[in-house]
Amino acid sequence: MAKQCFIDMGNSRIKWWLCEDGQVIASHACWHKQNLAEFAAELPAIFHQPVDFVGVSSVLDEPSNQYLMWLCESWWQKKPVFAQSSALYLDIQCAYQQPQQLGIDRWLHILAVAPQQPVCVVSCGTAVTIDVVANNRHLGGFILPNMNLQLLALVQGTQGVRPIEVEQPSLSLGHNTSQAVYHGILLACVGAIETAYRQQQQLEQPLALILTGGNAHKIAQHLQIEHDIIPELLLLGMQRYFGY
Repeated sequence: MAKQCFIDMGNSRIKWWLCEDGQVIASHACWHKQNLAEFAAELPAIFHQPVDFVGVSSVLDEPSNQYLMWLCESWWQKKPVFAQSSALYLDIQCAYQQPQQLGIDRWLHILAVAPQQPVCVVSCGTAVTIDVVANNRHLGGFILPNMNLQLLALVQGTQGVRPIEVEQPSLSLGHNTSQAVYHGILLACVGAIETAYRQQQQLEQPLALILTGGNAHKIAQHLQIEHDIIPELLLLGMQRYFGY
C-alpha cells in the first residue's frame, strides 16, 4: 500500500503525518527547535520507514526548506514537493492580485473547505486568519494577531500593563487590569470573526463557519454563530492539493 508523508512547517510548530492510502497511521508535532536536526531526532521510528511521496506546506525561510529537502532525500530518497499558492487551483480562484503572496497555509485551508462553500474558514494559530470562499472564488480575508501576540504587544508597548494570566477569560467587562486585558483580547478575536462572517450575509446561501488551529476551541466556545472545528484541516488541504 502506498505511503505518503505530509509535513507542515508552521510559524510555531512542525507537524508530520504519515498516511497510507489517505488514512493517517501516525503523526507527530513539536514546537520549533533551534534546528530541524533536533526535531528529526525525536521522530518516532515509524517515520523512518520508506514512503512513496512527501508533500510539504512551509511558511519558513529558504534555508529551513533546503534542510528539509536534504533530510527527506537522506531518509527516504524522495525529493519533497512543496505546495504553492496560485491564481487558480482545483477550480478555486484566488482573490490576491499576486497569488504567491497568499500564505500557503491559508491557501490549503481554502482548498480544504471549498467543497462546503460558501464558507468562512478561520485559522486560530500564531496569527488569526479569516478567509471566505463562495462560487469557486476566494473572496479575500483578514489577518490579525492571535491572543498571545496581542498580549505581547500590550506588555512591550506599555509600562504599567503587567497582567496576571486569567485561566478562563470571558467576554464580560473586566474588574481588574488582568481581566480587562485577557477579556479584551478574547473580545477582539471573537468580534473580528463574527464581524467578518456577518459581512457576507448577502450571499445567496447560508455561510458555513469552520475553525482550525491551536486556539480554535478557546475562541469557538464564545462565538454566537453555529460552527464546526476541524483540527487537521491543513492535512486535508494538503491531501486535496497533492491528489491524495
